[in-house]
Amino acid sequence: LPALPGLYPCRGCGEAAALRAMGFSEEQARRLLGLQPQLGPQRREAVAAQLLLLGLSGEASLRLLERNPGLLQMPTDRLQERARELQRLGLDGGRVARRQSRDEEG
Repeated sequence: LPALPGLYPCRGCGEAAALRAMGFSEEQARRLLGLQPQLGPQRREAVAAQLLLLGLSGEASLRLLERNPGLLQMPTDRLQERARELQRLGLDGGRVARRQSRDEEG
C-alpha cells in the first residue's frame, strides 16, 4: 500500500504516549523529551519511572530532571539504589519536592 501524506509516525510519539501513561501531561512529556534528546526512549522512561516510584509528582520529577539532566545518564541500577537509600532515610516524594522548592527559592 502506498504511504499517505501526513500519516508517517512521528519520532518520539510512542515515548510521549508512554510518558503520558505514567501520568505526565502532554506539556510535561514534551519538555521531558527535550532533555538530552540523544538518549534512547527506554532510558528516559526508566528514570522518570524511578522518580515517580519515589513519590514525586510528574511536575516535581520534571523540574528535578531539568535542573539535573545528568540524572538521565545515571545507570538504572544506581538510580534505584539511590532511591532506596532516600526511602530508607525517610525522604519521601513530598519531602524531596519541598526541599527542591526551597533550593529553587534560595
